[in-house]
Amino acid sequence: MLSKLPKDVYEKSTGTATKKLLLSIGLVSVGVILVHMLPWYLLPIGWVIMGTACCGLFAIGYACGNDLFFKNKGINYLVGTLCMLPLMYPLEYWKNKIDEKAGKTRNLVSKLAMGHFWWLSSIIQWVNSNFTFNFSAQMIASVSILYVFIALFFPLMTYGFGLWGLFKFYIIPLFVYHFWMSTFIKASNLSFINDSPTFFTFPKWVQYLTQDFNIGLTLTHLSNNLRVPPSYKWKEAYMVLKEECKNITELSFSDILTKIEPAIIKSIEPKNQTLSVEFESSTTSTTPAAAKKPSKFDGLPWYSKVQWTTTIFITLTPILSIYGMATTDFHVKTYITAFLSYYIAGIGITAGYHRLFSHRSYDATWPVRVVLTLMGSTAFEMSVIDWCHDHRAHHRFTDTDKDPYNVKKGFFWAHMGWLIFKREEEPDADVTDLKNDWVLYYQHKYYMLLSFGLGIFLPMWICGNYWGDWRGGFFVAGIASKVLMMQCTFCINSLAHYLGEATYTDQRSPRDSAITSLVTFGEGYHNFHHEFPYDYRNGIHLSAYDPGKWLICFLSWFGLTYNLKRFPAELFVKGKIQMAEKKIQEQRKALFWGKDISQLPSYTRAQVKEMVQKEKKQWIIISDVVYDLAEFNYHPGGQQFIDDYIGKDATKAFNGVVYDHSFAARNILDTMRVGLLVN
Repeated sequence: MLSKLPKDVYEKSTGTATKKLLLSIGLVSVGVILVHMLPWYLLPIGWVIMGTACCGLFAIGYACGNDLFFKNKGINYLVGTLCMLPLMYPLEYWKNKIDEKAGKTRNLVSKLAMGHFWWLSSIIQWVNSNFTFNFSAQMIASVSILYVFIALFFPLMTYGFGLWGLFKFYIIPLFVYHFWMSTFIKASNLSFINDSPTFFTFPKWVQYLTQDFNIGLTLTHLSNNLRVPPSYKWKEAYMVLKEECKNITELSFSDILTKIEPAIIKSIEPKNQTLSVEFESSTTSTTPAAAKKPSKFDGLPWYSKVQWTTTIFITLTPILSIYGMATTDFHVKTYITAFLSYYIAGIGITAGYHRLFSHRSYDATWPVRVVLTLMGSTAFEMSVIDWCHDHRAHHRFTDTDKDPYNVKKGFFWAHMGWLIFKREEEPDADVTDLKNDWVLYYQHKYYMLLSFGLGIFLPMWICGNYWGDWRGGFFVAGIASKVLMMQCTFCINSLAHYLGEATYTDQRSPRDSAITSLVTFGEGYHNFHHEFPYDYRNGIHLSAYDPGKWLICFLSWFGLTYNLKRFPAELFVKGKIQMAEKKIQEQRKALFWGKDISQLPSYTRAQVKEMVQKEKKQWIIISDVVYDLAEFNYHPGGQQFIDDYIGKDATKAFNGVVYDHSFAARNILDTMRVGLLVN
């Protein structure tokens, strides 16, 4: 496809290259000025602009490294090196002729970019570009320049701006840069199946600040020999391709964030040729018969897919929180009230919505049911009936398309994307028992009144009536506490499926993590919960942070909660053993245990003696297996003990008549077997 581009697309221009270089330097400088001038609560704006503009520096450095910027190679090397230095890359790593280790590294990064941890792909690329390389003269020179820069840059930055200045002006923008780079890497790896391209469209301001690097990376993958246009003509080349190809695939930035494995079906039809592309998820059949199920949103505008009420709420409330905290005087009592409001809502969700109503992991008297229901109502996470319907469907269809917050659609989707977009169909889950509960009936009926009354206006009234902080009560104790609480509970659907260990099973994505538990009110031991969902505990150990478990247990001492369900402890041990055995088997497969006995040739005793006498083989026999000890000359008792048994049966001596050999000795011996004794 690139070969069909007009020749003028490939022509280099020193003037245009210089303008692009100055533009990127200027944009990064604007970001630095904003970071310097903006108040603390607006610093993220400066960081985003500065970090994104740094991608433009990389685009120039990458192009210079492949001689796709200036006409002169020397100038390319100089400019590329200078652009890559603040990003901590040796320019030589990005040259056309990439050494074998770098190629393997890029394969590793590509594989990583297709998985859950795609956002780490740029960091891994950075690590390997700095510490895994071919020690050629050019690479040594490139790395030496970088290391000299590091040795000067960090001490001078710290001395001139302090440790906070180093983070403020460099470290944080660098993380923003790596986020965008990881996104571009993921986009480029989602762009091809059978070498047919799909282009992802980013917001125009991102494309402008990054010098259209996402387009360039996709164009680079179209050509094995990196024969692509100069970087300042990447967009021009793409526009030509769009004219040359019918129905070229274009997907949005949100498609990148919401996909772990692509689920895209589009086609590219160049003139006089049709290249069909089918992008399928891991759960979809690859046979032609497996056609994409039509969507009820086909033919409708994009905004018809959005749950606008929910989207506006979860978008506007964080903005109001930041604005309120930045413009309201600090009152300790208000922030204490906010914390209590945050914690009450969280316990209402975990101990009430989740464990009592969704899983029926214990029973409670009606006053406790009422109180927990009211506590959960302040969280703004739907009524108990609606919440439990989704959660029961999540357990029934975990990690499938029918899972409302299926983590295989991406971290963002599992976290909150599922709340933003309308569903193709409602998953099937039974909540009849909840609809028959009078407490939940009235909560469902008056949910909005309860949520705003108890979640926003009650904390505001407390702060305003008792110490006169009505504004802080509204913005901080009311809204900000709920924003934080929602983000924490959203982590149960997202972070708890990413971070931690598969303690009891790896059949599904949930993981156990003490860190996640601290964020999610004790719900971080998620692998345990999905394996044993009706257990009223989540963290079963005494030291495990699980306030819901403590509350339920405490109330049971007074008869307020009862029928606390526990799975037998023996099942926990069995699950751990099974996972340990699986890990051991994986480790075992990675080791060489000697040639399989079934693949060994057969020998008689006479043939073994003949091989020893005529061909001077150093063979011995142990338990009807023939071993070659030609390379073994470090017997602790001396070489004579081996020589005495060459051509003979040493079974008794090896197994205990003389000395019962160790596991290590047997493992060493297994790698030396060459035959099987018959007759």
